[in-house]
Amino acid sequence: MMVQRYGSRFFAMPSNNIQRQLLYFQKNGLKLKIRHLLSAAVTAAAATHKNKTRLDAATMTHAPPTQWMDWFRKDWTDELLAQLGSSKIERWYRAVTRLLSLTALATPFVLLYPFAAYSTTIQNYHWQYALWGLEQAGPTFVKLVQWATTRHDLFSPEFCSYFGALRDETAGHSWQETVQQLPPSFLQHVALEKTPIGSGCIAQVYKGQLLHAVDKYPAGTPLAVKVQHPGILYKVCVDFYIMAKVAQWLEALPYLNLQYLSLVDTVTQFRDIMLPQLDLTLEAKHLQRFQHNFASNPKVSFPTPLMDYTTRQVLTETFVQGTPILEFTNETKYSEKVRQQVALLGLETTLKMIFLDDFLHGDLHPGNILVSWNEETQQPHLHLLDCGIVLEMGPEQHVNVVKILGAFTRQDGTKAGQLMVDTSSTRHQASDVDVQLFVQGIQQIVESDKGNNFVENVGDYIVDICYLACMHKVKLEPSFVSAALAVEIMEGIASALYPDLKVIPVALPLVLKAEVMHRLPKFHLW
Repeated sequence: MMVQRYGSRFFAMPSNNIQRQLLYFQKNGLKLKIRHLLSAAVTAAAATHKNKTRLDAATMTHAPPTQWMDWFRKDWTDELLAQLGSSKIERWYRAVTRLLSLTALATPFVLLYPFAAYSTTIQNYHWQYALWGLEQAGPTFVKLVQWATTRHDLFSPEFCSYFGALRDETAGHSWQETVQQLPPSFLQHVALEKTPIGSGCIAQVYKGQLLHAVDKYPAGTPLAVKVQHPGILYKVCVDFYIMAKVAQWLEALPYLNLQYLSLVDTVTQFRDIMLPQLDLTLEAKHLQRFQHNFASNPKVSFPTPLMDYTTRQVLTETFVQGTPILEFTNETKYSEKVRQQVALLGLETTLKMIFLDDFLHGDLHPGNILVSWNEETQQPHLHLLDCGIVLEMGPEQHVNVVKILGAFTRQDGTKAGQLMVDTSSTRHQASDVDVQLFVQGIQQIVESDKGNNFVENVGDYIVDICYLACMHKVKLEPSFVSAALAVEIMEGIASALYPDLKVIPVALPLVLKAEVMHRLPKFHLW
C-alpha cells in the first residue's frame, strides 16, 4: 500500500507493484530528508532563542512519579460482571433488555432523519429529541458524545455545536433522591442549597458550607458537594458489556483488519477509566495526587477533598471560583498578552501531566477549566475541576509514549513509526514490507506540511495514522492515541485563546526532561 496525499488527508492506496513504491520512497527520500533537516534546524534555532530558560530547565533531573513504586492497572471486569448476574444467561438477558431500551430510544431519531432535511421545524425537533434521548441513554453515551464534540475534524460544526451543551449541563435528579444518597449525619455538618449549581452525566453539584470547623477549614467555608445520580452503576456496566461484545464481533470480521485499531483494548481502557468515576472516593484520591504533582506550581490548583464527608456516592470538596477559560477568547475584554498567558499555562499543564507525571486529567473540556487572575503577580491561575477520569499508562508504556511523541515533536516520522511497531504490547501481523510502508507513511505525514508539526496538528493526523495502521496490520497502543488526543483537545482550547501560539517551544523542554527522567539514550535537542 502507498500513502498519498488528498487535500489535508492521507490515504493508503492499493498498488500492484510494492517494489515500485519502495523505489519511489528511496528516490525521493534525499529531497525530503534535506527539507526535513532545514525545517528542523530553523525551528530548533527559534525555539532555543525564544525559550532558553525553558530548555535550560529541561536538563534538570526530574524524579519519576512516586506512585509507580506501587503501580498496577486494576481490572474492573469482576465489578462489572457482578452487576450483571452470576450466569451467562442472566447477563445476556440484561444485555438484550438494555439493547431493546436503547433501540426504542433511537427509533424516533432514525424515523425523523429523512424528513429533517426538508423542514426546519422537523430538524429542530430532531436535534432536540437526539439531545433528550442521549441523556436518557445514560452516562456512557453522554461521555462518548462529549468526547465527539471536541473532535471538530471528525464531526460537523452543527453536531459539535448542538451536542456541546452536554459538556456544560445534563439532566439531573430530585432533591429527595439527593437526600437518600447522603450519609445519615451529613446535613448536620454541611449546609446545602437545595438547587444544584450544575449537573453532569455522573453526578450533580450543590453549593454548601461547613457548619463546624474541619482541620484547617473554619465554619462557613464554601464547599462544592457532588452527589452521584442514583442507579447509574447498573446502566454503565451493561453498556460496557454490550460494547465489549460488539468490539469483539467487529474485530473478528474477515478482510476488514479492524483488530489493528485496538477496538477491544480501547473499550477496555474506556471502561477502566469510566467505572472508577462511580466511586467518588477515588476522585478524591485523584485530587490529592494532582495537588501533590503541582505542589511546586503556584499557578495551577485543584479543589481539596474533605475525606471525612466523602463516600462512594458523595464527594465534598472546597468550592472554587473562577472564570470559564473560553471567556478569555473575548478579544475586547482581554488583551493579547493575557490570552497568550492563559493559553500557554493550559498547554504547559497538560503536557506536564503527560510527559512528567503520567497522570492526565481525562476530561479536559473547557467547562472543567476555570481561570482567576492574580493581581500581585499579574499572572493567570488555572483551576481544574471534575477529576473523575484520569489516564495513567504505567512505567513501561509511559517510556514508550515519551519516545514516540518525542520523535514526532522532533519531526522524525521514521523513528516514530518504527517505535509504534516495536513498542506495541500486542503482537502485530504485519509483514516486513507492511512495516516498511507503515513507517514510510508516517514519515510522509510528518514531512508533507512544511510549516507544521505533529504536536500542532495531532487531530488531523490521528485518523491518518489509524488508517495506515489498519491497512498495514500494525497494532496501535491505546495509550498513545489517548495521550495524542489529550494534546489535541488542549491545543484546540489554546488556539482559540491565542491562534499564534506555537506548541513546539512549549513541548520540547518537557520532552527533554522526560527523556532525562527515563535516562533514554541519545538525548539531544533535534
